[in-house]
Amino acid sequence: MPYHTIEKAVSGDVNALNRVLKYYEDYIIRLSAGTLYDENGEQYYHVNEELRRRLETKLIIAILTFELR
Repeated sequence: MPYHTIEKAVSGDVNALNRVLKYYEDYIIRLSAGTLYDENGEQYYHVNEELRRRLETKLIIAILTFELR
């Protein structure tokens, strides 16, 4: 992630903020995913959308309150 993108995101640039979110999208999905089993014992991959949104929101808040030096 280029420094100037982070700098713009911290200053509130929506496009830069979206680029940062896109950069971390796979990581956030992995953190919010898990294996579930149905009534037949078959396992499947599930992304907890509520958790995914909460992680994205935490990242946005962290970016917007981050102080560059």
